[in-house]
Amino acid sequence: MHTEPDAGAHPGAKEIVRHIEQLPAPPAVAGRILALIASQDADFDDVARLIETDPSLTLKVLRMANSLAYGYRGRIENLDQAVRTLGFETLRNALLSVLIRDSLFGGDIRGGDPLLTHLWKHSLACAVAAQMLAEAAMPEARGAAFTAGLVHDCGQMVLLAAQPERYEPLVERCRAGEGPLLALEAPGPEHTLVGKWLLVRWDMPRTLVDVAWLHHQSPEALAGLGPDGRLPALVSLADLLAHEVMCDAPGDPETDLAALAALVGIPVPALGQVKARIGEAYAQRAAAAEFYFEALQRANTRLGAINADLDDQRRRLRRANRVLAAVTAAGRDMARAQSPRAVLDTLAAVFPARLGAPRGFAYRVDSGAGFLEGLAWADGAVQPFRCGLGKDLAPALAAGPDAPPQELRGLLAGYLTRIPGEAPDEASRLLAVPPWLTLPLLADGGFLGEVGFMPGDARSMRLPAEERAGFAQLADLASAALNRLELHERLEERAERLSSALGRLRRMNHKLLQAERLAAVGQLAAGAAHEINNPLAIIYARAQLLELRACDEKTRADFRQMMAQIERITTILTSLMDFARPAPPRMDPVDLNEVARRAVALVSSSLGREELDLVCELHDDLPAVTGDSAQLEQVVLNLLINAEHAVADRPRPRERGHIAVASGVQGQNAFLTIADNGVGIPAENLNKIFDPFFTTKEQGRGTGLGLSTSYGIMQAHGGEIRFHSVPGKGTQVTVLLPLSCPAPRHAPAGPAARPERDTVLVVDDERHIRDILRESLEARGYAVRTAEDGEQALVLLERERFSLLLVDVRMPLRGGLSLLERARERIGSTPVIVLTGMAGPEEIDKALHLGVFRCVRKPFQIDALLDDIAAALGRDPGADAP
Repeated sequence: MHTEPDAGAHPGAKEIVRHIEQLPAPPAVAGRILALIASQDADFDDVARLIETDPSLTLKVLRMANSLAYGYRGRIENLDQAVRTLGFETLRNALLSVLIRDSLFGGDIRGGDPLLTHLWKHSLACAVAAQMLAEAAMPEARGAAFTAGLVHDCGQMVLLAAQPERYEPLVERCRAGEGPLLALEAPGPEHTLVGKWLLVRWDMPRTLVDVAWLHHQSPEALAGLGPDGRLPALVSLADLLAHEVMCDAPGDPETDLAALAALVGIPVPALGQVKARIGEAYAQRAAAAEFYFEALQRANTRLGAINADLDDQRRRLRRANRVLAAVTAAGRDMARAQSPRAVLDTLAAVFPARLGAPRGFAYRVDSGAGFLEGLAWADGAVQPFRCGLGKDLAPALAAGPDAPPQELRGLLAGYLTRIPGEAPDEASRLLAVPPWLTLPLLADGGFLGEVGFMPGDARSMRLPAEERAGFAQLADLASAALNRLELHERLEERAERLSSALGRLRRMNHKLLQAERLAAVGQLAAGAAHEINNPLAIIYARAQLLELRACDEKTRADFRQMMAQIERITTILTSLMDFARPAPPRMDPVDLNEVARRAVALVSSSLGREELDLVCELHDDLPAVTGDSAQLEQVVLNLLINAEHAVADRPRPRERGHIAVASGVQGQNAFLTIADNGVGIPAENLNKIFDPFFTTKEQGRGTGLGLSTSYGIMQAHGGEIRFHSVPGKGTQVTVLLPLSCPAPRHAPAGPAARPERDTVLVVDDERHIRDILRESLEARGYAVRTAEDGEQALVLLERERFSLLLVDVRMPLRGGLSLLERARERIGSTPVIVLTGMAGPEEIDKALHLGVFRCVRKPFQIDALLDDIAAALGRDPGADAP
């Protein structure tokens, strides 16, 4: 990720990096490595282990391994890869020259610098923490994680060396707890941006550049980068853990530790184990180097001044040579190019026409996709060519219509040997490969390709300095155009991933809000139903008794009217309970088409009265789904009734009403759609259609519980209900059900046979219900004992035996289910009937598992309850007790 921020945001970042080419090396490590690699029996592993304890030496070795000389620019991510790439001799000689050079400028080094000491200690602690986190979450990036942790704060090293008067107070203020370092650095250059440009200038891998640049970004921003954000997130997490262990700086209060851990893929509790091991791992690394970072020194100011002078000279030389009109024209065309082929076409046009080179070639290398493609021109003819690349990036020059011309095959076969080890200047960039002169195409990402031409018999292989500068500038413009197109393609891919992620996030948030709202309403509904059920049961039972005792028909009719309204209230309460705690579906293979046909048959007569057309287009080979046939039929019936009402409510319809039912398969789901041409649903109501009691129908046409109940049923089935509605034109509802669901649940086995007895124990905390049950049972000839809670019932069960138990589920002190568990041996085979006002499906299942004969909901019909008692005791319904 080398996406460049606004150039005006921090104008000093690149300038600072340009003057600091080397980081300070700790003298103790320098001396140890000099002594070790100068010996004849030097051990390669010992050298590598010493190098990886020091960030500056690690950066230098990685920079050498990623140089163009080895063909891996920007792809070596850890020290082990770098060591294998360089080889022992190259590494030994390179390190020797680097350390000697550092020693030459170290004669006037002062005593230990506490700020640099602190920074090196934190870098090593962060590196070992990153390595341990990677071992748990990203084993393949273990080496890269250590290196990334070691160099993540390299921008601070540069700023301490380049601007000590300004930057030292900022670091001291941060350590004193005045705020995060990034906030204190404003408005000057941030150390993250300085670190980025240092690593870019040194041609470090993109992963390390991203870590130095992005390790202080928020978890949300890093998550938006997809896989590219995981290593920066891991190092950011390691940075926080290292600060906590070292107690050396306050953390950023806005950093979400849990979010970073989730992004990396590490449980939050596991972070404590990592923290406990950081100190020991840090001490081992520090001991291997025989120092504890107490002697780190500032970057050599004389070396920075020399580099600054050299940069000034190079800039003046480039400005003096950018004079060729042909290069300017070609640059404009390549800046407008929309594809790599357009860039190559521009080169094939400008060399013969404007630069006097009628024979030449240009090609680009895509190492990621594994191919090389280009153009060759000769005397006005242009020939495209393309070939694959092997694992060693060498071209596979097989014969074929797209094969390169014969005269280029030898030159292409050796392109890897012409990749420069360092970024060359203009004077040395043009290479003579008789009969060709070649120029490499280079960019931040490394080697992109090559352009070459044949100067001809009348021209020398050594061109004047002005022409050489012009050709070099043309290669730079082509490189920039190719690099821009590559970056644009990468940014487009990231933008698409971000857009897709934002869309999924919006949908998830919508579903979460809807689920939270319905859960809150469900809890309210369950509480209300419970508070109403018990007094309603008393009223209902007393009304039944009064109706039986009434002497005239009118009074009995009045009581029947009261009971009918109570039953209506009971139906609403039952719907509320089903919404709040729906019964788990009994899963069996279900023909969704058959469910639709049964529901259509139930409403067909009313649809005929409304004079509307009903069309069924059911998929003949629809696979079976797994679910509760009755519950699914309830969902379809609710949707058909809503469609019927929507069609009937149209104001003065211009066309005949119709409802269409269709089924089919969509991906891994079976679907059923119900479409109508009714009044539609206003946009402001779409988010409320599943809310209990929400309805736009007039009083008497619905309770507002149909869709909320249907929503609960679909959730239990792992399905979904989707609405698409246009006000005034109609609505289409789609029911989606997965083609595979959990295995069916089986009802528990029935109770074992029990001996006949004629005494009933009634256990209920409502005194009025106990009185009504006593009165009704005694009227049938039963002996009745009562208890107001489970504790009293236990006492009675210890003293007496009963023919049957009538037990309420929820009571103070001890509920009915607890009573049955405690007295299971005492009860034995005695039949038990459970009374409940709001027991959920789990409690009912538990009651049946405990051997309960039947569960009866309050309010109950006395005659039906007495018949259940007779059935439990093995007698005929309606029979009196003996």
